[in-house]
Amino acid sequence: MNQSEHEPGTSDYVDVTIVEFATHTAFLDPRTGTGYLVTPHPERDLPAPGDPFARGLSLHTADWRRAMSHLEEEGWDLLYDDDGKVERAGLTLDGRTVVCLYGPPTAEQPSLEALRRALIALDLAAGVDPTTRHPEDD
Repeated sequence: MNQSEHEPGTSDYVDVTIVEFATHTAFLDPRTGTGYLVTPHPERDLPAPGDPFARGLSLHTADWRRAMSHLEEEGWDLLYDDDGKVERAGLTLDGRTVVCLYGPPTAEQPSLEALRRALIALDLAAGVDPTTRHPEDD
C-alpha cells in the first residue's frame, strides 16, 4: 500500500496502549477510540477477606471497579449492544472473556480501514481466539 492510499498523517501500524491492573488488562487504541478489557478467569477469584478495608469485595470485583474507574477517568467506557449487554470481542486463547471499550478518538473521524486495522491489532495484542472473535449471537 503506498502513502497516497492512506488518510493524511496515518500509517499501517497501530499503537496499542496496554494498561495492566491486578487481574484485568486493557488494550486501547486511542487514535480510533477502540479498546478491549480482558477479564480474569472467574475460578481464580479470591473471596473478600475479613478486613474492613476490603468492604466485602472479592479480588476480581475490587479490581474491576478500580479498572473501570481508571478507564472512565481517561475517557473510556464499556460498549453495549442493542440489548443493553456488554459487547464481547470474544475469548482469549486460554478462555478469558474479552469485552469491548470505546473512548474519544484522537483522529477526527477514523476511517473504516483504520478501525479494521485497530481491531486486528487489538485481537492480536489481547490474544483473542480467532474462532471466538466478535460473536454475533450470545
